[in-house]
Amino acid sequence: MPNNYLNVSGASSSSSSSSGGSGLSNYATLISTALDFGVSFITAKGIKKDNEVFLTKMANLESEQAEKLKQLINQSATEVAKTKVIFDFLAEEDRKKLEAQTKKQRILPLIGLGIGVILLGVVFYKLNEQNG
Repeated sequence: MPNNYLNVSGASSSSSSSSGGSGLSNYATLISTALDFGVSFITAKGIKKDNEVFLTKMANLESEQAEKLKQLINQSATEVAKTKVIFDFLAEEDRKKLEAQTKKQRILPLIGLGIGVILLGVVFYKLNEQNG
């Protein structure tokens, strides 16, 4: 059976095909289109999530940090350089926060250890006085 369709230029054309192979190629085309759509949807969803995280980080900057970032962006010439400056700046701020948090997490156990050593010293001193 001849199938009529429009070319890219808009002129009408006709084609004939056998019914056996045509059905499979149509299904393959549909599956391919569905897969392409699914992949692009998942990719777009991931990019949207990354952008939301990025914008949240920028919104959480303090006023001094925001001013510093604004000055760095103004000094950059191209859009790519501006984007790189933003990523580098946010990475540096994250590094500083993690460094401060790690320091805090190290200090508390050391304080606990120091207090424990002092208490053990007092206990041994008292035991030594009782026995000595």
